[in-house]
Amino acid sequence: MKLNSLIPAGLQLKLSGKTRVLYPNGDGHYRAEHADTGRVEIITYNEALSWLKRPDCSSIGQLTSSAASARVRNGGRHYREQLSEELQDQIDFRKALCVGIDHLEQSGVKVTSTSVDQPQNQRIIREVAGQLYKTRPISYALRGGSTKLVAIPPRGRTLLDYRQRYSGSGYDEMALVDQAWLRGNRMPRITTRMRELMTEAIEQIYLDPKKPNVSSVLRHLETLTTEENAKRVLNGLGPLKPVTHKTLAKHIRMIGSTAVTIARDGERFVANNRSRGATDTRALSVGENLTIDECKLSVITTVKEKGWWERLSTEEQAAFEEIDEIIHTRLWLVLVLDVATRMPLAWVLTDSPSHHATLEALRMATRDKTREKVVYGCESDSMPAVGIGSIVGDNGSGLRNASVKAATVGVLGQSVDARSYHGIDKPFLERMFGSLESILINMIHGYTGRKAGALPGYDPIKNGVLDCQELYGLITRYLVDEYPYQRHYGTTMLGQRPIKQLQLTNQFYGAFAEICPHDRRIHLGWKSKATISDEGVKAFGLPYNSPELQAVRDHVHGKVSVFSDPDCTNHVTILIEGHPDPILGYLTWTAMSDMTIPEFLAIAEATRAEDLEETEEFEARLARVRRARFDQLHFIAVEHKLARSYMTIAEAQKKAEIVTAGQHSRPHSALSGTVDPGSIADEHASAGIRKVGAGFKPPLDGSLAPNEAPKTAELLPKPDTKGKLS
Repeated sequence: MKLNSLIPAGLQLKLSGKTRVLYPNGDGHYRAEHADTGRVEIITYNEALSWLKRPDCSSIGQLTSSAASARVRNGGRHYREQLSEELQDQIDFRKALCVGIDHLEQSGVKVTSTSVDQPQNQRIIREVAGQLYKTRPISYALRGGSTKLVAIPPRGRTLLDYRQRYSGSGYDEMALVDQAWLRGNRMPRITTRMRELMTEAIEQIYLDPKKPNVSSVLRHLETLTTEENAKRVLNGLGPLKPVTHKTLAKHIRMIGSTAVTIARDGERFVANNRSRGATDTRALSVGENLTIDECKLSVITTVKEKGWWERLSTEEQAAFEEIDEIIHTRLWLVLVLDVATRMPLAWVLTDSPSHHATLEALRMATRDKTREKVVYGCESDSMPAVGIGSIVGDNGSGLRNASVKAATVGVLGQSVDARSYHGIDKPFLERMFGSLESILINMIHGYTGRKAGALPGYDPIKNGVLDCQELYGLITRYLVDEYPYQRHYGTTMLGQRPIKQLQLTNQFYGAFAEICPHDRRIHLGWKSKATISDEGVKAFGLPYNSPELQAVRDHVHGKVSVFSDPDCTNHVTILIEGHPDPILGYLTWTAMSDMTIPEFLAIAEATRAEDLEETEEFEARLARVRRARFDQLHFIAVEHKLARSYMTIAEAQKKAEIVTAGQHSRPHSALSGTVDPGSIADEHASAGIRKVGAGFKPPLDGSLAPNEAPKTAELLPKPDTKGKLS
């Protein structure tokens, strides 16, 4: 059922900063008068109800034409929360006194200014008012001390004035308060021209990226004021009074902090530090929305890895110490965060951002991380493997490139580009980096501070003693054992711990399914080329084979594409040109199962590595053994007069000349006095043929000399067969 709401005449509405007073028009319409401009609008009943239902609407109520109502209307204060605590206490006290006077009148006492001041009546008013006003005790007699500790009622005439004002406004408590906001001199102390000069000085000096201080602006303002006063003297005007440092600083604050920051720090800084963030729920299920970013850690690491520094000699260590300052470096952290649960999914350290590090982070996010838990001694379980719904990244060199985009789309994920230097596009990860630095990084030896020169008394180069693996272990233990169990007061988290949010999200909304192993290896793994043999294929030195692979071996020509998962050596995916389905290859070297490819390569390198002196000794031993064997075989051949089983270079070249000489053909040339077959009767005779009879004409360039034979090329000379075919 729809109710017919009654809109009283004189109802005052505030909408979008404009005040309108509604009056019924008599025909079902309402007249809306603008309180400021007097403009009148005619609206329907439904339009008036829609105004009342708007969330930004405030109805002040029906105002009368009394003086008390005018105090409320002209003062612009309609709610007690718009007043200070002192004025709110004033309202409560005076309203309690008005109730006490009403009680005195109801008891049969004629209320006048004289009767209200009588001691017995004051006692009645104080007792009744004291039941409503509990903030301070009410006392008529001052006994010394501070007057702020007690509430002192005014005299009778003032009390009756409060009562009349309160009842005349329709018992609006806002009519009781003193209009303290209207006190003071409202005339401007600074002239308009001086304001213009202050604005000009601020624009020319203060709003500059070099960030000059207010004192510099004040000095420039004094110069402008002096020049302006010289002009005013010529025009018969009085000089402008200079302003103080405080007045100028107050004028700067009137511009607005955001506008000042844009002028002094730039738009990029303001967009990243003062923009409004988002407070909506951006993801419901695990893996639905991931965010990735790279951050340069404020900590120095060293190359002194465990087990490597000790193997150096004293001289090598001394030489290394001289260049150790150069080798100290800062690493980048690539971090992937699940937005729905705020749980970290992947973390990778790299010396420079690249698509290799980003793909490594995506592989870590989509796989189980039990290996990190075991290797670095974590107590809690890490985040399991999840699928990728969408991933948000900025314009980092390692994030927005063709390799990462193709890999994301290949695993059926959506790639979303965030704006550079706009932290509001990925606030969850920006907050994560802040927590990581404030809780963990600034406690690590070699911390450099948040900006240059932040730690003038600390030398991070000399204190940078951690290597990459030790730093990665500290970050891993923090992200697995500490961060998920801390209370999170970010947007939509409400102080809940990320591990509890993960449990609830998984229970009610679930998670994106894991990526298929074939697709994961093809789009996120490492690619190599190999040739199929009886033992299968080799990828990064590891053998793989399967019955399906051997079944198509005879039909494959050339190399095939092998895709490996760097985090697991157990399987590979093999793609063959023309073959419709990917083929799964199994690791046939079982001793290397359940390892990562970098671990296997490290084992292979360590197995192959040897000392330089040992290498020289082994190579010399091989040379001696081979020389002894060759000398023994040569001695046996000479002793038994065996024919040579080899040929010298000179002998081989001589036989080659004889063999190749008979295989060459002479170049074709015409025989003197003859022509080519079929051309003897041609109209245009060739060389050696002349027309005879009446039609003969000598050559244009003269007659032939007697006994002069025409110069023609030998068409078919006698072949020279001397020394051939022997």
